[in-house]
Amino acid sequence: MRAVALILFTYVWRLQDAFPFLGKLQLPALALLAALAYYMSTKQPTRRVQLIKGPTWNLVLALTAIMAIGVPFSLWMGHSATFVLKGMLPNVLFLLLVATSVRTIRDVEWYALVNLYGALVYTTVISLFFRVGGDGRLGGLIFYDANDFALVMVCTIPFAVYFLGKGQRRSRRFAALATMLMILTMMVQSGSRGGFIGLIAVMLYVLLRYRAIPSRVRLAVTVAGIALFLGFASDKYWTSMGTILHPQSDYNYNDNVGRVEVWKRGVGYMIHNPVVGVGVAAYPIAEGGSDLALSLAAQGKGFKWSVAHNSFLETGAELGFPGLLVFVGMLGVTGFGLTKLSPRGKWARWISRREMALAQMLIGALVGFSVAGFFVSAEYFAYLYFILGLAVGLMKIVRLRATASLAQRPQINVRLATRAPTPVDANLDWVRSSIETSLGGTPTKR
Repeated sequence: MRAVALILFTYVWRLQDAFPFLGKLQLPALALLAALAYYMSTKQPTRRVQLIKGPTWNLVLALTAIMAIGVPFSLWMGHSATFVLKGMLPNVLFLLLVATSVRTIRDVEWYALVNLYGALVYTTVISLFFRVGGDGRLGGLIFYDANDFALVMVCTIPFAVYFLGKGQRRSRRFAALATMLMILTMMVQSGSRGGFIGLIAVMLYVLLRYRAIPSRVRLAVTVAGIALFLGFASDKYWTSMGTILHPQSDYNYNDNVGRVEVWKRGVGYMIHNPVVGVGVAAYPIAEGGSDLALSLAAQGKGFKWSVAHNSFLETGAELGFPGLLVFVGMLGVTGFGLTKLSPRGKWARWISRREMALAQMLIGALVGFSVAGFFVSAEYFAYLYFILGLAVGLMKIVRLRATASLAQRPQINVRLATRAPTPVDANLDWVRSSIETSLGGTPTKR
């Protein structure tokens, strides 16, 4: 788990970029190799790959397969092939390691806490060494640009809210409060309008739907967030946010390289390549070969080969309609599965407030990604696959607990109680035994 946590710090929070002397150590590759080596040597029954098989895992594999199938048809074949191997495959392994490594709810909480500390370190580095430019936005950030940064922050807010809840240690609540303060402050400095819309969506979710956290805590977080924005946001920031209500005055609405025109061309790429798309990570190449780009080139004018600035549209353009459906389904089935961890859900009998709060935390993160991701090309961000991995791991734990509980029910029928053990009995015994072992107990005889 420490090795997986190091992957989180290097893949998501870019520790090696924040401290350049660490870059020479190749920390991301070393962390992934170490985690895989530890995983291959583990004998912990609850860490078997078979236990995470389900809709989310299957759709992630399907998305990867669609990428690989589309490589021969890509506009930039070599780059697409490299991206599948060096971009998507590590994300899949990251998800697998997170989901399989958790054994108890405490493990899920530990990963959530490590993620919170990662956000605190990252935002602290940004606040110390980066400044707002003349355009009112943070510039020259490490790895992420201002819009990417805002999306990552939006997805982290539910993690901070979780550790502000009742029953958390004082040190964790202090860390959550400090992280929330840094996130909101840095989001103001990012000047991201997509991040602002995502922030509104997440704060509304926290206030109205994060019911595992006391209402007074949710209300306090919302009020504090509003106060911070009113206190730190400049007139230039609010002027920029005002263009959301009046898009006609913004370059994104009327410029050839603005989002609206980029999205229109993206829809065209998807319609002309409905099955395999233009190839993963090849959207900028499609822009460079568009009619507009060729026309401007003939006039001796330059043209920006841009990404789509929309996770959903870019997925559809690069992977075709099958890829888009799988991507949307991946987010949808994960969120739906987490909603079952509620007082009225399928697993209500086997969960406590902790599981409900963690499930709602992850739903909040997915809400933030889905809304802010509509304005950012973030479909391949490692952070998304960390969130999905935590969700799969949490559902795995609850499912195993329910299975073990059912296996321990007293037998009422004498014939059933005295019959010879069957393969099903043996499987239930194994599940019950593995759960008890993972919780530190001693397996009892049937």
